[in-house]
Amino acid sequence: MDRDFEDVKVFLPLGPAIKVLMVWPRFPASFWSLGEVTEIVPERSLIPPLGLITVAALCPKQWKIRLVDLAFEELRDEDLLGADLVMVSAMEVQREEVRQILERASKLGRRTMIGGPYASSEPEVLLSLADHVVVGEPDEIFPEIATDLEAGRARRLYRVTEKPDVSRTPVPRFDLLALKKYSSMSVQFSRGCPFTCEFCDIITLYGRRPRTKSPEQLIAELDALLQLGWRKEVFVVDDNFIGNHKAALQLAIELERWQRRNRYPFAFFTEASIDLASRSELLDAMVRANFCRVFIGIETPSVESLKETKKFQNLRRDPLDCIRLIQQRGLWVMGGFIVGFDHDPPDIFDRQIEFIERAAIPWAMAGVLQAPPTTPLYERMKNEGRLVQASPEPTNFSPPNFRTVLPLSELLGGTKRMMLTLYEPRRFYQRVFDSLERWQVQPEQQSTAHSVPYLLRVMFKSVWRQGVLSGYRRAYWHFLGRLMKRWGLNPRKRRLGFELALSGHHFIRYARQVAEILEAENCRAIQFKSSGLVPQADGQAPNLVRIDGVPEQS
Repeated sequence: MDRDFEDVKVFLPLGPAIKVLMVWPRFPASFWSLGEVTEIVPERSLIPPLGLITVAALCPKQWKIRLVDLAFEELRDEDLLGADLVMVSAMEVQREEVRQILERASKLGRRTMIGGPYASSEPEVLLSLADHVVVGEPDEIFPEIATDLEAGRARRLYRVTEKPDVSRTPVPRFDLLALKKYSSMSVQFSRGCPFTCEFCDIITLYGRRPRTKSPEQLIAELDALLQLGWRKEVFVVDDNFIGNHKAALQLAIELERWQRRNRYPFAFFTEASIDLASRSELLDAMVRANFCRVFIGIETPSVESLKETKKFQNLRRDPLDCIRLIQQRGLWVMGGFIVGFDHDPPDIFDRQIEFIERAAIPWAMAGVLQAPPTTPLYERMKNEGRLVQASPEPTNFSPPNFRTVLPLSELLGGTKRMMLTLYEPRRFYQRVFDSLERWQVQPEQQSTAHSVPYLLRVMFKSVWRQGVLSGYRRAYWHFLGRLMKRWGLNPRKRRLGFELALSGHHFIRYARQVAEILEAENCRAIQFKSSGLVPQADGQAPNLVRIDGVPEQS
């Protein structure tokens, strides 16, 4: 471990029985938050904060730990005042709420510590907000950090450069979670990815050599969930589950055996690279282990843009053929798509729409390219003098934090049109229907069970909010009619079809919100252009520079 620290503050020892309050900031609205669906289902969040409950498992046994998830809980002053240490983990997209939490805790005189991807990407920003910042993965050195906190010698900044052996990471503290509030549970098998995508910070934060847990380790986590009464879906949150394809295959084989022993209590979903289509043995083993869905980073149909971003794994075979093969073999496909690459042609938005509809991907996470700190793309933009100020709360639809080759107004306007087209109600539900048609359910695949009262409650709310009150009710009823006519006697397709019908309540409305945001940003970009202003290309804010080089304050 390399340690960088500033002895700016002198801290008192916290003693051996530290009271810790772990706080998970809420996410801004996004496609994957499925926020509007919580109006219909009893759950209040998609997945729990796996990083925090993993750190909780690393804490000394005598520490008293409580978790507050701001997705469905309020953070009270009494919560903060009752803690010796407030621990926060976050991604960059949560940074505005991170600032509020840390400032609030500081005003109440509480000690604060932050880690996670945001801290690892921008520690210098967080050193002005938190007492202690942890950069990197603390699995192996957290006992040392804990001892420092207890003894009063904790450093301001811990920078962990070595990648830990995750086969020694303990079972997360699932017992700290309000399980009924989550629609899916999270486990992690591997960290890191072997590929070189220019825009991705996974390879810079977690490395290009995927490190995996043992199958026995992950099964111990599933056993813990089973004992706590969990019976819903489990998200294997690896950024690329098949990064180490041999280890993934061995795990899938062991998971199938575990599922058989326990009568298939869980259905799994995960993220994987598109070369899964070329690994037939692994794909079949995943299906037999009851993986039902997979998210794939497709990014773009533009070959030149894929070459630019070094996403070579998407160039080995026709991506449309790959998606169709994966669907036919038993996995329902979600996809990620990006616009804003240097080589994107003006018609990229129409090409994205065409590809997504031909691939029958209803949940298409389409967004604007960003250059996260630590990535090769960020360094390239910096070296080319193209960096500009990032949005204070970046999303997949914020203007890029670099000057794009495609004119900004054209990029934002095209993205707006693309989103409104993809999530026009009839087109969305047509993709849902097509995806069910393509998805070939295998005999081994089982759905997780819900109680009859749960299903009746959700069905009633869906009919009321979507079938009566919504502006897309005709498309909703048209889809449900087709669903029942085509798969009314097929419980697995009927079940997924109804869940996808529910998701329309989020995606259709959120796409319209995104369109409004993009329109406002586009108007701002046009205004800047008409006044002769462009964003300053040194990353400093809030300065703007005239095209003729005369500086002007915004």
